[in-house]
Amino acid sequence: MSLQLSPQGHINRTVLQAVAAAIKSIERVSGAIEEYEIGKDDAELLSSALTDLWAILETNGYTIDIDTNRLRRMTP
Repeated sequence: MSLQLSPQGHINRTVLQAVAAAIKSIERVSGAIEEYEIGKDDAELLSSALTDLWAILETNGYTIDIDTNRLRRMTP
């Protein structure tokens, strides 16, 4: 089953931590390549990947804390 289609709250926290790590990695790569010109297709691919990964976290009630850079439950 797709992570995006998994029922809310049914994804293991370890998997969610891996999703958060992937988000942080893509953000680092994106920042590192900003000084280079990348193609529109590459930029759209990175943006799409981030959007999909954030959706997985948010659907399961998690976010990445900007102060600690760690996975945490969202407040209702």
